[in-house]
Amino acid sequence: MRLWSKTYGKQTRVKDFAGREIAKGAYNDRNSEFGWNVDHILPQSRGGKTADHNLVCCHILTNDEKADRFPCFKANGKRFEIVKVENHYEIQSAARTEKTTKEKEEDPDKINFYDSASGIKLFKRLKGIQNKPRFVGTVFIRLNGIANTAVIDFIERCFDEENISYSMKRNYCASEITVIAKNYNMQTKDDISKLLDKCVLMNTYLGHYFVPSNNLKEYDVYYRVDYYKEKTAMFVESQTVDIDAQRSAFDTNVHIRNMEYVYYHNSLFISELVYDNTDASLKAEKSSGQYTEYDVVFKRLSENLDKEVNKK
Repeated sequence: MRLWSKTYGKQTRVKDFAGREIAKGAYNDRNSEFGWNVDHILPQSRGGKTADHNLVCCHILTNDEKADRFPCFKANGKRFEIVKVENHYEIQSAARTEKTTKEKEEDPDKINFYDSASGIKLFKRLKGIQNKPRFVGTVFIRLNGIANTAVIDFIERCFDEENISYSMKRNYCASEITVIAKNYNMQTKDDISKLLDKCVLMNTYLGHYFVPSNNLKEYDVYYRVDYYKEKTAMFVESQTVDIDAQRSAFDTNVHIRNMEYVYYHNSLFISELVYDNTDASLKAEKSSGQYTEYDVVFKRLSENLDKEVNKK
């Protein structure tokens, strides 16, 4: 019941990942057409843990069809694949996996630009997507008191798929360095969730290793997603999304000898579009302001990082 509430909230009847309808009151009831139970995503026979991140509520028939099959299986006449995402496993439809593979095969990097037909074909395909709505993800990682710039290199490697830039600002005692990571091509909710996972990962490392190991004094991470009607608007309007706008959402500024004192929270904050398009609602209560504090970490990773700090 706890896993049901965590996954589906107050809903009493939903469809599992295979499309079969299940009812909250029919747990483990094989006599009900809506009977369901809990299954391990990565089978226990493959080392799967009995932890929330590896459990899924599904119809009893779906569970029976999946059983211990790995990585591919069929359920309710559909094909699925168990794939590793970040530090956990997920069930994805085989059609989605095949689509991703096809998209990689059509990667513009593989186009022969010395072949005019190939180059023009690419151009015409790109022309067709210019006026489509776009979502842009921006992550501001504010760092104060950096003892070693390897911290910045580490962040760059974590956000290696995003466009990286930097901002510097003098505060009351030192220079604040902000690493800005932008993703201009967030087509689906999965893209928003993937970038949120990176932010949680960074929040885990910053809060449980870099700060306690004195490689960094303090930090804040802001993750926002903005909607633009088409690409021209994105070029113009996205330039106004800066770190000062993020500061004003939470900071209380005082002045000491005409120098700005900036408070840090050592936490992660997410905007409304991030909150509404991910599972953040299961882990944090939405704020009435522009940002919601989402001080979530990867538990096992944080515990291991704490141990690394204690070794020093």
